[in-house]
Amino acid sequence: MQTHHISLLTGDAKLNADYYVGVLGMRFIKNSVNQANPRNRHVYYGDFMGTPGTVITFFPIDDLRDRTDGKMFFSGIHYSIPEGSTQYWLDRFAEKGLKAEVDAMGRIRTADFEDLPIRMQETEGKNFDWHINYMSDVPAEFQITGVIGAELHVPDVAATGRFFEELLKIPVKGNIIDLDGVEAIELVQTVEDAPNSRFGKGSTDHYALGVESEEDLKYYWERAKALGFKREVFIDRGYFRSAYFIEPGGNRIELATTNPGFTLDESLFDLGTTFALPPRFEASRQELLDHYAKKGVFFDEVKPYTGTGHLENGGKIRAIHDENGNTRND
Repeated sequence: MQTHHISLLTGDAKLNADYYVGVLGMRFIKNSVNQANPRNRHVYYGDFMGTPGTVITFFPIDDLRDRTDGKMFFSGIHYSIPEGSTQYWLDRFAEKGLKAEVDAMGRIRTADFEDLPIRMQETEGKNFDWHINYMSDVPAEFQITGVIGAELHVPDVAATGRFFEELLKIPVKGNIIDLDGVEAIELVQTVEDAPNSRFGKGSTDHYALGVESEEDLKYYWERAKALGFKREVFIDRGYFRSAYFIEPGGNRIELATTNPGFTLDESLFDLGTTFALPPRFEASRQELLDHYAKKGVFFDEVKPYTGTGHLENGGKIRAIHDENGNTRND
């Protein structure tokens, strides 16, 4: 299995976008609502197309406290970057006044503005065609290529490992949950007297793995029941269908289909530019817009892509202009 997305919490939506768009160079791909509580927002980032495996999402929550990482929690986001791009990213972090270092395995370790650990690892491949975020100032040859893992801290590593092996048929080698390719979730044993974990800024709500179809979801849903693992909810999220489970350590694991995707309600060039609502919330659109307007939240800050997607040598965007100087889509 491969990573589909990771969903986390933030106490500051603007600061969050400043980091993931402004620093990491991701595209803001969806401005939506928390479907469990549509009076709270849900924002999404990814590659230009919002490809599963590149996506992270955040639930902005007003007055969110600092997190407590205790007995059970996911920690951080592990990204893949192209070979030969480590120095570029170290220089970029330095230019923006952010601390970053390279560990003994050659991976960059840094943190976002809410102290969420970020790790970047060189892997084969780079973004191509419409996976390239043409709206970013990060050159195409250095752009983040995907989400490849996180740490999972639990009180019983063996029990959590069995969940992944028995339910999802994912091999576990030592403390490594061995996803496809270079992807991995790294199990970490928490100490016996660790405090209870509390959600806060930078906490992970859930880690999602991708499946091809709703039939796959139904298979794992019924398999979890037969094996005695805890099931949470089976639901249509609009952009994908999902099933949620609680692994023995208490962390939430989602399985999500890779279709229909984020162009369900916005075109590729318009991703992230509107107040995006899955179909079951459409009847409440004006009520929700009024609610957010009272909080000073509007949904017109992100502008559509109006370039051409063509690149010159060196990874620079080549815009095509009409005779009046306006960029057009050719």
